Amino acid sequence: MKINSNAVVVVPTRNRATIAMNAIRSVLDQQVDGVHVMVSDNSTSEPDRQQLAAFCTQLSNPRLRYVRPPRSLAMTDHWQWAIDDALASYDANHFAYLTDRMMFKTGGFKEIVELALRYPNKVLSYNQDRIVDHMRPIRVEHYPSTGKLWEVPTERLSWLVSQAVLHHGLPRVLNCIVPRAVFDRFRERFGNVFASVAPDFNFCFRCLDVEQSILFLDKSPMFHYALSRSNGASVTRGEMTPDNADFTANLPVDNSLRNAATPVSQLNTAVNPVFNEYLIYKQETGSPRFFDLDFQKYLAANAVEVAEITDPQLRAEMQGLLEKHGYRLAENDSRGLITRARSMVRRLKTPVGLQGEVAIDFKRLDDAIDYARNSSHMTPQNPEAVRELLQAREIATH
Repeated sequence: MKINSNAVVVVPTRNRATIAMNAIRSVLDQQVDGVHVMVSDNSTSEPDRQQLAAFCTQLSNPRLRYVRPPRSLAMTDHWQWAIDDALASYDANHFAYLTDRMMFKTGGFKEIVELALRYPNKVLSYNQDRIVDHMRPIRVEHYPSTGKLWEVPTERLSWLVSQAVLHHGLPRVLNCIVPRAVFDRFRERFGNVFASVAPDFNFCFRCLDVEQSILFLDKSPMFHYALSRSNGASVTRGEMTPDNADFTANLPVDNSLRNAATPVSQLNTAVNPVFNEYLIYKQETGSPRFFDLDFQKYLAANAVEVAEITDPQLRAEMQGLLEKHGYRLAENDSRGLITRARSMVRRLKTPVGLQGEVAIDFKRLDDAIDYARNSSHMTPQNPEAVRELLQAREIATH
């Protein structure tokens, strides 16, 4: 018999028991009726498995369920296994993913659920703040927002990606609450919900094709942190961390074939795989809703991350690749390509703050987390600029 629920938060985790506990608490502490948490533990570390399993048992919360896949899985396979289990186990209309490096703010998920219940057939995406905790002082970054709910044509979001604008409203499943019917449409058309190397952006581009529009809540009901444990952030810095090594070892393709669909597959940045997923989907489906990639803007978006690689040798190698393909820093900077690329790419991928954000410094991570969870600070954003960029329609929330 399925478990009755209004919404289910799936928490996929791997060898991060301590921070996964924070993610779980951030949902269970919310006063939201009918919300359940399903923790899917894909850990290969037995101490992490034991610690997280014991934590879930000790909570003894009927809204919390701890599960393990039958064997260690690569990330995409794990996410697919987890959503299959969630859809089969819960009688719920809405599902959200929350990684172990994310936490909902106090009251943040309640607002999301209330909007989802009001618009039960729409994918709802939202932004997220960030704690930059791999350097000192620790910094909590608040991103500019309007606080408004927008209906955004998905074809517009697809076009923006082709112009190397990775807007924070892109429905990457990690920043969404998704109706069951959308997962059903994915499975009917593709045979699964997640595929490829980057399941978050694979989901995103499927969504941009299958759905005509999504809702975007232009505020940050959540935040992410633990950047030293982030695969994407380590790539941006040019570092090989245990998490990055584990991810690479479990890739379903040879490492030399990564980013094969992109114009410059050898560019070792976190943003290049995003364009790879876009171009793979465009090539495989031939969908008219996906556009040719602007080559110079693509190079500029990668240049933002290349400039921030901390390894001098790797940074020089990547800069050489950019120049080999016709990219000239001074020329493109004078045309404003770097500035425009930085304003969007940094939102998702880099450890450097977005221009216009508000950043608060802390000495202790616990203090930064406490502030981020309970702060209602919002940096104003011009609604007309959002409307023009996204070609969006404002929706009344009351």
